[in-house]
Amino acid sequence: MQYERLVNWARDEAAQRQPSQKYVTIWASVECSNHIALKQVKAGRKLRSKARYDGYQALDCPVIVQINDCGSYNKKMVLTAGSGAFAFKFTTEDNQSFEVIYVSAYLTDDLQDLTAIALVPQQYLDIWAAFELMCSKAVRPRIKRRRDVYIIGGTDAFFDPTVDWSDVILPQELKQQLYDDVESFFSEGVGIYKKLKLVPFRKILLAGVPGTGKTMLCAALARHAIAQRRIVVYVSGSDRDGASFEKIQRAFQAVAAARFPTLLVVEELDAYLRGDDKARILNVLDGIESPNNPQGSLMIATTNYPEAIDERLTKRPGRLDRIYVIPVIQDEAQAEAMLRHYMGEHWHDSFSVVIPDLIDQPGAFVREVALQARMLAAHNRQTEVTLELLEKSVDSLSYQMKAERDFIIQRRGMGLTNNKPRIRRAGFNP
Repeated sequence: MQYERLVNWARDEAAQRQPSQKYVTIWASVECSNHIALKQVKAGRKLRSKARYDGYQALDCPVIVQINDCGSYNKKMVLTAGSGAFAFKFTTEDNQSFEVIYVSAYLTDDLQDLTAIALVPQQYLDIWAAFELMCSKAVRPRIKRRRDVYIIGGTDAFFDPTVDWSDVILPQELKQQLYDDVESFFSEGVGIYKKLKLVPFRKILLAGVPGTGKTMLCAALARHAIAQRRIVVYVSGSDRDGASFEKIQRAFQAVAAARFPTLLVVEELDAYLRGDDKARILNVLDGIESPNNPQGSLMIATTNYPEAIDERLTKRPGRLDRIYVIPVIQDEAQAEAMLRHYMGEHWHDSFSVVIPDLIDQPGAFVREVALQARMLAAHNRQTEVTLELLEKSVDSLSYQMKAERDFIIQRRGMGLTNNKPRIRRAGFNP
């Protein structure tokens, strides 16, 4: 394992530099090797543990390649995260000097997953923890309340949610339960958590097949939270780093540092629960690393595949507080409301004949049916959408979904999926 090579090198280096010192090896914060922290945390800085930081020495480590990332910081492009080896120097309040040997490296070729280890004298672990916290604050400054959503990862820094709560079409009881759960936490729940000496951090999972409207729900809740003067943080897996523990950790740090009630949105939670990251995320969800924001933090996570989420997460109280299943369309009333919404000014009462075909379908099916019908009318230079065009759109999309289902079945029959469980799609269950 690559990290073992890092540890062995660090131990050899420590033995040469301070042969009489005894060290313990710990996983360390990757923020300590971030160029922003290296520049901003100056030598001579006092730490909360009453020790003093005396600066660092860059070390030549043959088992790693020094690679840096870059990004926008205070409207300038600067070096940010980076791999490297360092000897960080400290002086205690009783004038004892010591070093921490620190190494950070990218451990895999196909994913930018920076990992760090440190050799720390055991009696000075509190000093090192104070230094890590200082580096983290330098890299992740306190977020401020704004009229849009902070993005952790992704290609943009912010986005403006445009979905109103009234745009969400779900069974009314489910919609009200979810709304009440969120609002009651911020209005009364935070105080109850504090009285019980618990971290005011609540976790809700939205589960359902693709297309049932989980993303729309998150956008509507984000817009509502901003209207209530709460901070909203969104974790994105759309950039080159993908879904990684480091993003979850950064988001938790931002949430913990916020001075206002905070909503944290994590889409496709199952994508983060892979390999070594799974155990690390399980620990931070209900461990001492959970974001302790005194104003209250609520996480909304989503998944298309709840079966992919470990039972240690779904069945252990505290890791997920509530799981809401976002269903496919349940009845004609919901189907009509959704079709009316997407048809807009083109709605006609004759469209009611296709409503039975929309039951047991995800909301995305109805949206695509309406969009395709409206685009067909525009292509034909028609000012109105006819029932014929709408029925043609329903038939076309239904055929497409059936063809996709048949293709998946044929591939399984050829043995191309290693006997993985079959995916059941709403409305077309084989």
